[in-house]
Amino acid sequence: MVIYPLCSSSKGNCTYVSNNNSGLLIDAGFGIRNLYKYLNDANFSKDNIKAIFITHEHIDHISGLYSITKNLSIPVFASKGTIKSLLNKNKIYNESVLHEISPQEPIHMDDFEISAFPTPHDCTESLGFCIYNNNRKFSICTDIGYATPIIKEKLIGSDLILLESNYDFNLLQISPYPHLLKKRITSNLGHLSNDDASELIKYLIDNGVNNFILGHLSQINNTPDLAFQTIVSYLAQQNLHINKDYLLNVAPIRNNNSIVYEV
Repeated sequence: MVIYPLCSSSKGNCTYVSNNNSGLLIDAGFGIRNLYKYLNDANFSKDNIKAIFITHEHIDHISGLYSITKNLSIPVFASKGTIKSLLNKNKIYNESVLHEISPQEPIHMDDFEISAFPTPHDCTESLGFCIYNNNRKFSICTDIGYATPIIKEKLIGSDLILLESNYDFNLLQISPYPHLLKKRITSNLGHLSNDDASELIKYLIDNGVNNFILGHLSQINNTPDLAFQTIVSYLAQQNLHINKDYLLNVAPIRNNNSIVYEV
């Protein structure tokens, strides 16, 4: 299984997951032309895409959904609440095939098994996903106000996790964002900070997970270097050292020299 983060930030999110035969999209945070370009850059074919899984209805996760579903005849999977919101806002092509997914019912597609779990965020009914293929497990978990017990349980056993590290607390305090937006971001229905991500990664390392990609970074309240160094420094204080005890990378804000990860 290969993981290809096409973009991951507060402006747009999309990840391609593939095996030798087929592929899945997680979210659709940009349009069809960028999707084709980025897949072509890594020698992936759009014809291998079998479905799109949507975490939730915020625009940075679905801005390209209408154009993608109009051009590719592939089903869309999301929670009942998210599907209702997408239809109400006319964010999906009207001939698309829609499937509800719930944490109680894993989806089997080709050689993939996709299991959903609930996440705390200020939207209708958001989800994270665990994707299994050939005894390997990739998990994607962004847009969470905090790490719930269910999230921790679901992430254990992953061979690779794309995990939110959205903001630096100090940068957020001095940013031009209005007070109410800052309060929303730091709430239990907001986003995970660099410090929060550090603590969650420590917990996961202690429980056997050792490969992480930081994602969904704010372009105003964070930087890739700051997120990376905050977590590396925190873990070093816990006597955990990068490239020895764990691996850590940062997903691209846009597909500039993006890495294809194998698990």
